Formats: sequence, structure tokens, C-alpha cells
Amino acid sequence: MREACGARGLLSAAHLDALAELLCGNARVLRAVLADGPELRCVLESHAGPHMDLVHDSGSGRALWAQWAGPDAGWPETVLTLPDCPAATRRGPVCWSYLSHPGAHTWELTPLWATGMSPAPPQA
Repeated sequence: MREACGARGLLSAAHLDALAELLCGNARVLRAVLADGPELRCVLESHAGPHMDLVHDSGSGRALWAQWAGPDAGWPETVLTLPDCPAATRRGPVCWSYLSHPGAHTWELTPLWATGMSPAPPQA
């Protein structure tokens, strides 16, 4: 498997307020979406250039993504609504990234939690 980038970023208070309005005007919904805190980790394959992390997936075929500059640059430059990547394997896994993302699909990457770069996924 290939390595994910994992560069750090943060959502600012202004971004959190804007996302609360965008999601539904309800800050409790935003707090639930961002339960692990405002820290971002780039989920793309190791790369140069802007970093991206999923902020909220509504299940509608589009999702909110934070984009920021170089490693440990801090606040995102923008939050974008992007269409989902349609790629899937014959066995079922689908790519959880956005359409036309650079690098490998998510099923080809070692998850960040497996490398110690982010918390383990919640237990079902």
C-alpha cells in the first residue's frame, strides 16, 4: 500500500462558524461532524501542492473539503464542495476522495490511523 500525505492543518473559528451556517445553521450538527476536533490531516497520497481533508460528507454525491498550503501551514485557504470520486473496485470498496483527485484511490493507501498519524477509527 502507498502512504497518505498526512500534512496537518486546522479549521479556524471563522471556518467553523461558516460551516455551521452552511450545514444547517445548527452548531450542534457541526460539533458532531467535527467530534475529533478542528485538526485536519491531508488524505491524499504523498505529494507536493495543496493539501485536502474531508470535512463533511452528506451522502449526496458531493462533500465539503478543506484545502490548505504546505505542510503544517495552519488554517485552510478555503473550504470547497466537490463531487465524489466514482471509482470502485469489483469487490466493493469505493474511493472516499473527490473527483479527479491526484494520486492513488483511498483503498490503495495505508489509512492514517494505521501509521499513527491520526486516531484509530471509532469502534462500531
